[in-house]
Amino acid sequence: MTLSMLAKSLVFAVLLASSALVGREYAAPLATYITDVQAFSARDARISKRSIAYRVPGEDTISFTFSQPTLLTKVLVHPSVKPEVRALKEGFVYGLRVRMLGASGEELASYDIFLQADSPDEVFTSGQRWRFFRTRPELVGEQDHLLIESPSPATQMEISTIETAPGIIGVDLRVFEQLPFIGSQSIAAFRRLSEPSRVLLTEPNAFPADMLSREEILFLGRNQWRSVGANGLDGRDYESLVLYEASRTGLEGDESAGAP
Repeated sequence: MTLSMLAKSLVFAVLLASSALVGREYAAPLATYITDVQAFSARDARISKRSIAYRVPGEDTISFTFSQPTLLTKVLVHPSVKPEVRALKEGFVYGLRVRMLGASGEELASYDIFLQADSPDEVFTSGQRWRFFRTRPELVGEQDHLLIESPSPATQMEISTIETAPGIIGVDLRVFEQLPFIGSQSIAAFRRLSEPSRVLLTEPNAFPADMLSREEILFLGRNQWRSVGANGLDGRDYESLVLYEASRTGLEGDESAGAP
């Protein structure tokens, strides 16, 4: 064996030993984490929030009536998928057809909106908020946030699904109407909010609620929303579901998270 071959052999041996050491150190934790993701169930979650979501009834339409005519509506929407496709890398594509209606039932606007949602396991590993049902087999994909505008004040909205990808069991949504802007009265309304509500409303800001300027509080007063219930009867015109939320930090031992 030449000197150069001996040197190459030593380098190879060092690299092999290093690879074995790294593999021994990280392989087990990585395997454990992947197993935890796959084995996660609602029973393991520390719940931080729960709300009512409405499942669009197959090919039919679900409708919502606003408490007063509005120009802007917020929709939180996600697909619920079969457990066997929970780790699908490409995610799920689905569409919504949204119609804004006037007081006489006339169509004011119509939109076809197509969305791409990450699979449940992708959402979990990203560290985002985890959403789930506690008593149902399907799993919740990535949630989207839509702002729907109407060219003139709308009193009603209709939503149906179009071209949903295989693996999607249903499309679930929550609808919110924008509250009217009340000018300087929004400052008083802001101060009447509970402490948790103020913290939630000011969460995207760099400073806490007690350090906001008058202009910032006025702006927040315009960002007030009220949830809207679906029209009709549960089980006939739609299906209402209890949607739970938790964060990955809460699942990993955050003692400040809510009790299971």
